[in-house]
Amino acid sequence: MLRTRPSCKPFTAPVPAAAASTRRLVLAQAKKKGGEKKGAQKKGGSALADLMKKKEQASQAAAVQSAPADGFASPEQYKDPEVVLQLLMITQSYKKQYDEFLMEVSFDTLAEAMYIAPFACLAHNKFEEGVDDPVFTYANRAALQLFEGTWDSMIGLPSRNSADAEAQEERNQLLEVAATGGSIQDYSGWRVSMSGKRFKLKDVKLFNVTELDGTLWGQAAVFKQYELEDGTVVTVQGQEPPPSSIEIPPSQEDVDAAAAAVQEQAAAVRQLKEEQGLSNQDPQVQEAVAELQTRKQALTELQAKYDAALKEAESAADAPLTVESWDEGEEEK
Repeated sequence: MLRTRPSCKPFTAPVPAAAASTRRLVLAQAKKKGGEKKGAQKKGGSALADLMKKKEQASQAAAVQSAPADGFASPEQYKDPEVVLQLLMITQSYKKQYDEFLMEVSFDTLAEAMYIAPFACLAHNKFEEGVDDPVFTYANRAALQLFEGTWDSMIGLPSRNSADAEAQEERNQLLEVAATGGSIQDYSGWRVSMSGKRFKLKDVKLFNVTELDGTLWGQAAVFKQYELEDGTVVTVQGQEPPPSSIEIPPSQEDVDAAAAAVQEQAAAVRQLKEEQGLSNQDPQVQEAVAELQTRKQALTELQAKYDAALKEAESAADAPLTVESWDEGEEEK
């Protein structure tokens, strides 16, 4: 469905999509009319009141369970299987564009690590099929805090609203440059919070995000500092993940590149035999064949890692959601 593009203006807080599920159910007791009745009617009324009280308590408990523990997002939201899969796409795309890891954590702790990370991270679905007006699909705690929003108010909101009219043209140009080149870095630009406060992002890394099969999907931005209108530079606060030796799984492009390297080396072996007339006993051919075997082994290992990552992502999407943290005692200051 196509969306109408209104004139660009600062954030306007939408009605939270999940507000109905988090509001408390208030049960008002009917005012007593006349004297209190005796016998069976009194007993029945008491049972009904108890039932209504239990329903109210259950509703309140459900609201507390789904409400954001830190005021920004609940674990049920940022640990949703589809969100975790998106984070895998973001971290993999970051590694591809900058040749460094955004986070080195296990798949099981990726959602928690990204949410409380010591940097701000946002993403929108710029290239998703059928999307004419990209919306925010992810924002970690630092980003939600900076833009003065919550998961309910920001996720699904048009990302163009993050810049006011003065900065809109520059923002659009920036997105197109990144779309064409794959990524940019060291960018600075003014943005606006949902309450209208202006701030300047500093040293931003903006990059295209692809799906695990290499399909272009969206864009993500990562930054660690921003500047207030009075010139004060603020460093994003958060928690570093625990040490890990987990590597980001290869992408389909990595597998394709390894396959191309195998084909290239196989052609080199054929060239030695067919054009130069060498045999398998010649040192040059033996050396070339050894290199071919090495590349084939690398391809096999990459393919296995890629297949395992896809299987793990599919399993995570089907698994029931668990809400847990490696460090629930430490609070952000």
